[in-house]
Amino acid sequence: MSAAAAHRHADTVAGFLCAFSFALSGLALARHPGLLATAAIVIALVAARMSEARRTLAAWAVGIAGFAFFLGMVIAVTTDNPLY
Repeated sequence: MSAAAAHRHADTVAGFLCAFSFALSGLALARHPGLLATAAIVIALVAARMSEARRTLAAWAVGIAGFAFFLGMVIAVTTDNPLY
């Protein structure tokens, strides 16, 4: 396998990790933001480190996951739901 092919595979995996991070961020708004949003942030950071081509998408994923953490905590506190 050539280096270019391995590079493309890493970009593909990083894209899927970003998509998974977006999904976890959405779930964090409704259920357990302390756990799910933190996992979404970590997954997005792994995707950012994994690929040069998907670094902008991963940066958006980190930002959205951080916002989901904040907003999920606000929602959980105001509605008396569990944080984690």
